[in-house]
This record gives sequence, C-alpha cells and structure tokens, in this order.
Amino acid sequence: HTTLFRSREIQETTMMIRMIPLEGLFQKMTRLVRDLSRKFEKPVVLKVTGQETEMDKNVIEQISDPLVHIIRNAIDHGIERRERRAASGKPETGAVCLDARYEGSEIWISVKDDGNGLDRGKILAKALSSGIIQGDPSAMPDKDVWALIFEPGFSTADVVSEVSGRGVGMDVVKKNLERIRGKVDIVTTAGEGTEVILKIPLTIDRKST
Repeated sequence: HTTLFRSREIQETTMMIRMIPLEGLFQKMTRLVRDLSRKFEKPVVLKVTGQETEMDKNVIEQISDPLVHIIRNAIDHGIERRERRAASGKPETGAVCLDARYEGSEIWISVKDDGNGLDRGKILAKALSSGIIQGDPSAMPDKDVWALIFEPGFSTADVVSEVSGRGVGMDVVKKNLERIRGKVDIVTTAGEGTEVILKIPLTIDRKST
C-alpha cells in the first residue's frame, strides 16, 4: 500500500510540476487577433480572462492549434464587416472574449464573439449537398446542426480559399480534443454571436482512482 501511495504521490507531484498558467498561450492569441484583424480589415478587440488558470503544458500544446482555428473562424466568419455592424446597431469594433476557468473536474476554455451567429439553414444546405447528412433535417436539434461544422472537409464557403467558410480546420479542433478526452460545445444566437467551449479533463494522463 505504501508503495502504491508513494507512486501516486510522485505522479501527482510530476503533474503539478507540469502545470503552467495559460498566460503564454493567451498572449499568442492576442497577437493572432491583431494580425487577423489587419488581414481581414475588421477592427476586433480581444478580451482575455482567466489567463492565470493552470494547465498541463502537454495539454496546452494540444489545444494551441484548435484555439487558432476557432479564433480565426470567429473573426473571418462570425464578426461582420463594420458597415454591417453599424447598420444593425452594433459597435463597429467586433469583440472576441477568451476565457479559462475550472468547472468541476474540467477546465473550460471559451471563445465568444459578438458576430452574426451560426446560420442553421446554410449549414444544413451545405451538409446535404456534401452528403454529410441524408433525408429531412428539419427535426434535427440545433446542437447536432452546429456539430456538423466539425466534420472533416466541411465548409460553408462557395469558393474554398486559404481561410474559407465556417468549418475549415474545425475537424482539427475535434481531433485534437478527442486525443485528450475533451469535448467541444457550441452556443450561438442569430445576430448576436457564437461561443465555442472546449471542455478539457483536468486529469489527462492518469487513470481516475
């Protein structure tokens, strides 16, 4: 029993040593937003909270790419052009909020934009024409519709470019999260914005006791 206890203690200590704040990763995302804002010619501000939240550094490496894809998607497709924002009574500068927090035995990392929200009709039309789904999707719950953007090769863009429609690169998000036993949820309101929440278990590489 003592040996078992000691090895668990060593494991936990090792894990604590590998825990580092998300600050470095979030700083990287701040630079990304600045670059994308220039690239897409959309004024966007990034608001960051919870950067002191600590996470296993191996896991931080796994979620870096997914976060890039989610933020890129939010700015390219979520946030409207300034004229359109002004016309609908929104501030011309779009906002993306990046937050990390502990929720029970998970860490939730959320990317929330104040853009246009996901378009259910457009996503379903594309999924039908690509053969991702068959039959009548009208009874499909919203949650399942939003999940379609994580299907490999899914994009709502008419012309696929380097940064295409909703969904490009989002299969990477799902794949990387599954690797660390995480989940991804989407909350979206038409005209108001979208929130993508990465739910990552705190104990990645040791079995629950």
